[in-house]
Amino acid sequence: MSAVPRPPDSEQELHLLRQELAELRAVQAMHQETSKGLEAIEQQLAGIIHSAMDGIITIDDDQKIVIFNAAAAEIFQCSAQEAMGKTLDQFIPIPLRAAHRDHIRRFAETGGASRRMGAQREIGGVRGNGELFPLEASISQVERSGKRWLTVILRDISQRKQNEARLGSLGRILDEALNEIYVFDAATLRFTQVNKGARENIGYSMGELCAMTPLDLQPELTNEMFLELLSPLRTGQREQVGFRASHRRKDGTTYPVEVHLQYLQEEDRRVFLAIILDVTEQVATEQELQKAQRTLSTLLTNLPGIVYRCRNDSDWTMEFISPSCQILTGYSSEQFVESRQVSYGRHLIVQDDRERVWHDVQAALKDRKAFQISYRIRTADGTIKWVWEQGCGIFSETGEVIGLEGYVVDITQQRALEDQLRKTERLAELGTLASGMAHEIGTPMNVILGRAELLMRKATDERTRRSLETIVTQVERITKIMNQLLSFARKRPSERQGIDLEAVLIDVLDVLQERFQKHHIQVTKTVSPQLPKVWADPDHLNQVFLNLILNACQAMPEGGTLSLALRPTDSMVEVTVQDTGCGIPQEQLSKIFDPFFSTKAVGEGTGLGLTVVHGILQEHQGAIRVKSVPGQGTSFMVSLPIHAE
Repeated sequence: MSAVPRPPDSEQELHLLRQELAELRAVQAMHQETSKGLEAIEQQLAGIIHSAMDGIITIDDDQKIVIFNAAAAEIFQCSAQEAMGKTLDQFIPIPLRAAHRDHIRRFAETGGASRRMGAQREIGGVRGNGELFPLEASISQVERSGKRWLTVILRDISQRKQNEARLGSLGRILDEALNEIYVFDAATLRFTQVNKGARENIGYSMGELCAMTPLDLQPELTNEMFLELLSPLRTGQREQVGFRASHRRKDGTTYPVEVHLQYLQEEDRRVFLAIILDVTEQVATEQELQKAQRTLSTLLTNLPGIVYRCRNDSDWTMEFISPSCQILTGYSSEQFVESRQVSYGRHLIVQDDRERVWHDVQAALKDRKAFQISYRIRTADGTIKWVWEQGCGIFSETGEVIGLEGYVVDITQQRALEDQLRKTERLAELGTLASGMAHEIGTPMNVILGRAELLMRKATDERTRRSLETIVTQVERITKIMNQLLSFARKRPSERQGIDLEAVLIDVLDVLQERFQKHHIQVTKTVSPQLPKVWADPDHLNQVFLNLILNACQAMPEGGTLSLALRPTDSMVEVTVQDTGCGIPQEQLSKIFDPFFSTKAVGEGTGLGLTVVHGILQEHQGAIRVKSVPGQGTSFMVSLPIHAE
């Protein structure tokens, strides 16, 4: 049985039905994919809302909260659970609530899509703890299925407002600052900001300064020099650069400044910040200080003594000592203070005086009194000098001695004059004593001598004669001593005249000729030609040279050579009496002119001979010097003034 053929309309209808079925399946698939996409978008949107930095709150037509994100919870210090389903009034200050509700209502009625966040949308909010704070807000609305939702995005700007207030206050402070503050562009070097203090000081307006660079204010700097100063800041080698310069005002006057530069980032550009200090008074003070220091340095250098500051230790370690120390000690201040090569306590103070000096200073410090002491120092060339020191202690707040300050002066000459005065006083006393002794002892001695000589002539017994000779010898010795004392005491005024010094020496040598032969002493005499006469008393000079030559003979008991030399020197004639005898120890040389000091054995000398010689030469405006080497001999150099004929 054959199939019945379908009508053409049925085929077409079946085709259409299949096509519609395919389309339905495609639409169903697309719907499923769209639902999944929407779910993903909704989840993503929910995540964005939850993690947003700004607070997001969505309300419905009744102004009840339906979305309250985490940022909003943090801003208002209220959890989402507490906020959901409630109105926004709880987050609006009470005085502003009515106006706020009215504002939202009018915004909804206008049908506006959104209003951006900005300064015009600044509102006030209240946190859960009642704290009021400023907010910046934007609002948008969306309508769907006949329902409307309003979304408010909020930003807490309390910190920003505080920063703005602080910056505003800081800006006012900087603008009113007395120091000059400049900001100039790193690329063009043109000023962008200059504070009020700077503008008033230099006399330019801000408009004028905007067309200027720092080089217009600093005539001493070239462009190359200024760029070189800025280079360490640009490269990061230094955070700040400081230097001294001179600023020029609009009226042409200049003043010294101290410049401090920094390199800063200002939003989208680099700038230099310059803080300028007017150092006119400081420079004037520095100049006065330098002048005072120069004056003080000159005074300290020219002082005959030493000004010092030292530690209270056994070395007297110097922390400061005036340059004049080199004149007194032979050492420089650098050797005392910087290199510490020289210790005042160990190297200068004579060892025998150190303990006494330390004891006296510490005793004064204990009583908090000034100290005054005299002691000896040994200079760089070995010379011994007497010094006088006055000083005091420097004490801390706790009473601890932290140092000493004082002044040291050379009193060597003063000590010598004092010694000379003491010697003169002793000699005066000796003269008085000698004069009295001469009257009291002289007559009895003459009687004893006369009687002894008479008995010696009558005595026949040899033993008695020897005893009488001893009496005569000792009486003559006493008489000789008394004559020397009388000669020393009477100080007969000299009768000075122009005399031939060689003739005086010849007379003395003739008197002692027998002694020279007896003691095997060879005499040599050297006389410069045309030797001038000297202005002196011949008897006094005879006594001077007789004493010196006799001393030379006594120094050569086994024989030797006596050398005499006469020569003119400037306005003087110098006579040298030199022997080859035993010499004088170095430590005794300074005492040989003292009364009753003698290097001879007991009974061989009175110790007055050289004292008389020294006195005669002083009276003649002459001088005597001595040099001696033990075991090699002694030289006396006598100087006498030339007779001006």
